[in-house]
Amino acid sequence: MALALTRAPGREPVVFGYALETLLSAAAPLTELTQKALERQGIFALRPLHTAYPCAVWPQSIQLLAATTLPHLEREEAEYELGLRFGQAFIQARLGTALQDFAQVVGPEKMLLRLARSLRSINNFLDASVTPTGDDGGWELSLYPVREFLDHPRRRADPPHFMRGLLTFAFQHSGAPTARVTLTRHDDARAVTTFHVGL
Repeated sequence: MALALTRAPGREPVVFGYALETLLSAAAPLTELTQKALERQGIFALRPLHTAYPCAVWPQSIQLLAATTLPHLEREEAEYELGLRFGQAFIQARLGTALQDFAQVVGPEKMLLRLARSLRSINNFLDASVTPTGDDGGWELSLYPVREFLDHPRRRADPPHFMRGLLTFAFQHSGAPTARVTLTRHDDARAVTTFHVGL
């Protein structure tokens, strides 16, 4: 029994603080009501953020900020627009600038193939696989939890339209200005989302 108590706990799925900071920047200016709602999730927008937060904070924050920042849009459109804004805010940060410089050197196709590595700059729980779809020159892109978190009780899927906006921005700003990202499947229970990507 003592041995079990001294064993290091397993890793937890987390979103990194600078990703949340970027999300807050993308949604600025925040109203007082929005700040209070974020505080109920443990995010204090007017203070320095922690290094990492529980993974469930990420989709909850996206949904909250999309609804409060863009109330004139339908939910899917608001999340998509927030994804575009997040991409814009991300490339203005130091890490984002480095990723954009890399993407412009290797091009959108190689960036797509290395997407799982890029996503690790946002969180530690999201993985990606990419498969060519055939004659149309497109790709099937699936996002899902990394293996160690497949059955984690607190893992949740990223809002799919937010990711569609972020991915659209990323591909269009890495050398494929007409890139299109279309949501084809989303399974919230399994935290799996599939897109068709046309570069």
